[in-house]
Amino acid sequence: MKKQTIKWLLFHEPAELFIRTAEHFGKEINRLTGDKYEIEILKLDDYNNKYNNGKACDPLQELEQGRVQMSQLYANTLAETDATDFFALALPFLFRDHDHCAKVLEGEIGDELMTHLHDRLHVKGLSFTYSGGYKCMATDKAITSVDDLQDMTVNHRQSPVFTEMFKALGMTTADDANVVQTTLPRYHVEASPSQTHVTNTQHSMYLTTILMNDGMWNDLSVDDQLNFKEAAKICARAERIKSVADAEEIKNDASKQADRGIETIGDLSAEEQSKLQAKLAPVTDKFAKYFGNNLVDRIRKS
Repeated sequence: MKKQTIKWLLFHEPAELFIRTAEHFGKEINRLTGDKYEIEILKLDDYNNKYNNGKACDPLQELEQGRVQMSQLYANTLAETDATDFFALALPFLFRDHDHCAKVLEGEIGDELMTHLHDRLHVKGLSFTYSGGYKCMATDKAITSVDDLQDMTVNHRQSPVFTEMFKALGMTTADDANVVQTTLPRYHVEASPSQTHVTNTQHSMYLTTILMNDGMWNDLSVDDQLNFKEAAKICARAERIKSVADAEEIKNDASKQADRGIETIGDLSAEEQSKLQAKLAPVTDKFAKYFGNNLVDRIRKS
């Protein structure tokens, strides 16, 4: 039987992180279905050159209209597009730890968020993944206290959560920002050459989502729908574990830090970490009122 081709479009960098997930999904879905599918993994430039006459495209639009069948996008990108409940996932210190995060994302709340995504963007969400796990801050000077962040600058962002979060820390926006929030596996594609100091603030989770074209999902048999969800869950769990391990490896390997241009990596003291949480708690409290169905409090209590 001829395999069905699934175009999997990669949008974000570093591409190797997303290629790893797509390749793992391909192995799992073919194990579960008896080798029925061919996953064509396409970086954005390759897709544009091969299928879009060299023109730029909107990956989410390509997915919605069925020109590609799968992708993996940042939760915040989906929030900024119109799946606004996904903004909640970026709230500071929302998740106690990775086990708490997994419990939320794989449970009833995660299912509700995927329904919200479908209602707003008309694509099928299969699972939540990481892009490095907990965030850190890359700066142009070493940070040892929360007060060191006062009057530093960040890039303009569409996210109201990030806007309020940086405001609470006394930071302002600028085109030539000296702070960026990132993760260690993403540091080398998001930090500027001057942002060589990393502070492991762990203030928010960097989440991504495996997505599928709604039309293709609806055309699948019930058995294959279950297989696609199972394959996505398996590779999402593996990706989250590997993503955290990647960050730990960089944190503890001076040669990997040097390769990425990182000059220093440090944690805040317990006292300063508590101070950071206290400064950002009002941001989470403020936005808790914005989301329906008691979303934020239910996540906290999960």
